[in-house]
Amino acid sequence: MTGYRQYMQGRFAVNTIKPRLMVAREWIVLHPDVDGLSYREVEEYLRDRQLSASATRNLVVCLRAFYRWLLREGLATSDPTILVDRPRVPMRLPRPAPDRVVGRMIGRAGIQVRALLGLMACAGMRCVECSRLDWRDVDLDAGVVIANGKGQRERAIGLSPDVVRTLRTLRLSSTSAGAVFVGPSGRRLEAFRVSQLVNQFLHGEGEAITAHQLRHRAATEMYRLTGGDLLAVRDFLGHASVATTQIYAKIADDRVDTWARQMEFPAA
Repeated sequence: MTGYRQYMQGRFAVNTIKPRLMVAREWIVLHPDVDGLSYREVEEYLRDRQLSASATRNLVVCLRAFYRWLLREGLATSDPTILVDRPRVPMRLPRPAPDRVVGRMIGRAGIQVRALLGLMACAGMRCVECSRLDWRDVDLDAGVVIANGKGQRERAIGLSPDVVRTLRTLRLSSTSAGAVFVGPSGRRLEAFRVSQLVNQFLHGEGEAITAHQLRHRAATEMYRLTGGDLLAVRDFLGHASVATTQIYAKIADDRVDTWARQMEFPAA
């Protein structure tokens, strides 16, 4: 596993490396001789896990990446995942957090959670991007943050005056010169802890929404403000492809809904 880890370091994000190593280790325990296996062993492995379509798809991706490395290093002569179909993951519409709920939650939150809510709901930042954010990445005078997103891709995001004021207040109360969001020990909050912190606050206030729905809110609002400019929304969210962004057009554009409401029963 040392060689596989070294190969991935510098090429992939930590959040990509960890699950790939975990799947590779599990696979080796089940099949110490990784060569000469077929799609049957892979499909049996997937069936035994009894996971959702999305989780199963991720397993196949991780295992396929492992075999790509094995082939590259001459440690295997074939890839048993090639004939394995990745399950189709249902395309679900985003469910943006309602503005009235976001406004109410921001008014009730403490300064750190309020800053997280602002960056997610108004700047479209992911939990992992908030976790990675350092004060050196924040220019309060210019009203800009540099977000480090998926695949270590950086993007500049402009901040509204409300978000800037919140971050200024947080900066005054922060003892950290590095990470923006830290725990009681002064150490950086990991991405899972950012998500946990925000979700616990929201649910504790009786709201059945999640941290990621705040990002959905930012995306649909940006789509509306730009008059439906999908390229602008793509860049705002840090998507690699506009195909990922198009789903927001389906909920932000209400023309079809308006037309559908005009379809009355036909006359007899």
